[in-house]
Amino acid sequence: MAHLDLRGLSKHYDGNAVVDRIDLAVPAGNLVCLLGPSGCGKTTTLRLIAGFVEPTGGEIHVDGKVLSSPGFATPPEQRGMSMIFQSYALWPHMTVADNVAYGLTLRRLPKADISRRVGEMLAAVKLGALADRYPGELSGGQQQRAALARALVIEPNILLLDEPLSNLDAALREEMRFEIRRLHDAFRYTTVYVTHDQAEAMTTADLIVVMNHGRIEQAGTAEEIYSRPRSAFVAGFLGGANILKGRAVDAIRLDVGAAVLRCAESAFVAGSEASLSIRFHEVRVHANGGGGGGNRLEARVVRQTFLGSLRDLALELADGTVIRASAPPDLAIPADTRVWVDLPTERCRPLPS
Repeated sequence: MAHLDLRGLSKHYDGNAVVDRIDLAVPAGNLVCLLGPSGCGKTTTLRLIAGFVEPTGGEIHVDGKVLSSPGFATPPEQRGMSMIFQSYALWPHMTVADNVAYGLTLRRLPKADISRRVGEMLAAVKLGALADRYPGELSGGQQQRAALARALVIEPNILLLDEPLSNLDAALREEMRFEIRRLHDAFRYTTVYVTHDQAEAMTTADLIVVMNHGRIEQAGTAEEIYSRPRSAFVAGFLGGANILKGRAVDAIRLDVGAAVLRCAESAFVAGSEASLSIRFHEVRVHANGGGGGGNRLEARVVRQTFLGSLRDLALELADGTVIRASAPPDLAIPADTRVWVDLPTERCRPLPS
């Protein structure tokens, strides 16, 4: 296990900052997810850590030793890291066992040690019975397990994963999220995991780092980021949320046009422009005017979509603003129906200007 530090890390291409002055400390043995949309800089950050590219500014430290700085980068093969790519990159002409053994063979370990460690690792990833098969004879999930085994068997200081589940179908992705977390708990390697999938990040990570336009928007546990987003981007990207903009009446009330909404926390400056967030599933819809909870508004159903476990509703407020709500599946309200909407005060989260 190793402690990883990114200090003011930057990377520019043609004068554009792809990674922009990132500061991040990854404690030894932790799994950190870099989460964000395509083009936010997360994969470039991973490639900088791996040593595939040199930084334009800042430094990368592992256990206090500088591995990268402008004009200097320790070669990837000397960093004690393993990387897993989207494509798995398994050798098609080698068996599973030979693929896993490859890194140990390059290190010229005794054959008995290689055999023992490969056997132990294949057992850990539940591929012991498939050791003699070739990658083309495996399912996508089994290939991913083989790639993980190959990366882990050399006992790296740091494990790097670049969108490792993107080639799997939905059911396999869900299974492999928990498998990656199980293996991390078993081996506790310091891990940096890049993904655009919030469910992957929330399932696997000790720490989620949300990135946008090359910068870190917010870092914290899944619960911290979900419950207390610090920006409109984070609120919208992680979990989905309505962002309502307006002018502050006082420290806890915001005039959004359709109504004056009250928040549970004091964060606004009277007279200033501000916004609040409320997640789709926290919006309560009443067809008959019942219920309660504060911040009651009248709305019109624009559309409703049945999604099995819920109905996704689009609701137009009095000023034309459209918000979304996740309602129970049996709440079938036709379009153009007038309804009452509650935005519970304790669920309205003020966002920084």
